[in-house]
Amino acid sequence: MGMKPREAGTVAIEQPIEAPAPAVASYIGDFRNAKEWMVGVEGVEQLSEDSYRLILETPVGRLEPEVKILEHGNDAIRWTYTSTIEGSGEVTVSETTNGSSCIVSYVSDFRLKGKVLNRAARFVGMERFARKNGERSLLRLKHLMEARRY
Repeated sequence: MGMKPREAGTVAIEQPIEAPAPAVASYIGDFRNAKEWMVGVEGVEQLSEDSYRLILETPVGRLEPEVKILEHGNDAIRWTYTSTIEGSGEVTVSETTNGSSCIVSYVSDFRLKGKVLNRAARFVGMERFARKNGERSLLRLKHLMEARRY
């Protein structure tokens, strides 16, 4: 018997940021800002109070998944994909002991809907692509937040 291939990709990344946790959490909490700091997000369209359509450039082409915000608190935002992609994402901001910096954690699990699309995603290394974009996104967020004066 062969091993069953993993169908879902999981990305978990952390990034220290020299900016106050409340400011970072507030910026991340507005999902419309995703285009500014999430690498690969080419556009964000708000569909309703807690639903958005993302325009993503990926190795398998342009995808336009819809997301629903599940939780939006003072230190975290969680969402689930409702079309094109199966899975969810979460960004959490944790204040450090000095109060002037924070740790941002990004966790995402995903699988493209449809066997052919999912097979193509595995073939082109979608999980590796997602991890690299996640790391680049948190670095971009770090630079954006640290450039501000608090």
